[in-house]
Amino acid sequence: MNVHFTRIKQLAGCALVGVAAMLAAPAHAGVANLDSQAPMVYNHGEQFLDGGLSFTARISAYVQSLGITDGLGGTILDGSNPNSCGAIIDCPAGNTSKYYAGWNDGSVDVQRGGGFYSLNSLRFSFFAPVGGQPDGSYGQLVLKATTMDGNTVTRSADFAGQDGNGHFMFSTWNLDADFAALHLANLNISACLFDGNGGCQNMADWAPYAAQFAIDDLAFAVPLPGSAPLLLLGLAGLAAMRRRRAQ
Repeated sequence: MNVHFTRIKQLAGCALVGVAAMLAAPAHAGVANLDSQAPMVYNHGEQFLDGGLSFTARISAYVQSLGITDGLGGTILDGSNPNSCGAIIDCPAGNTSKYYAGWNDGSVDVQRGGGFYSLNSLRFSFFAPVGGQPDGSYGQLVLKATTMDGNTVTRSADFAGQDGNGHFMFSTWNLDADFAALHLANLNISACLFDGNGGCQNMADWAPYAAQFAIDDLAFAVPLPGSAPLLLLGLAGLAAMRRRRAQ
């Protein structure tokens, strides 16, 4: 009896040490600031890597539902060049570095090769299809996260209005603690437009292909390589302890 009790205490100790070590292990932090990227056009399904994250351009879900599997998904633009958006599109203000622009109701998938990650903050702006629009917030940036256990969690935030020169501005979104604690397997980023009735729609009938966005400076964290084995050790110890008690 004493031998069994001693073994149970040892297993419990191993489990607690493993879990405690995992929780105490600092996370590796990173920022995908896109500054190393050259200005580039990305069609549906094309990828690029930055700061440890992979970005995959996507055309709109509606266009995909029509059986179309190609088309412009997004571009890398240079905020230091006021002409990088062309003669019609209005470049957002408040960012003089590289950023990603999602076009035509499209989206971008953000993953980390080889594992999950947590998103803490990012910078974002409305990417107006034409300049000279009245001031105001026209919609929201939408984050649709798929966690490592298969759950889906969504967050949205209003786009900022315009500066004194009539350009939509970048703003910083610090994610709430609950979202920042999620372990993300994939993050889909898109935009929606306010419909005037309390809703927000992607691919709106009155303004098709106008739900566009710009993102930059994705601040994220990943666990250290030793964290997962420590967690498994702790869980294995707890399971063994339960089996001992059941006997």
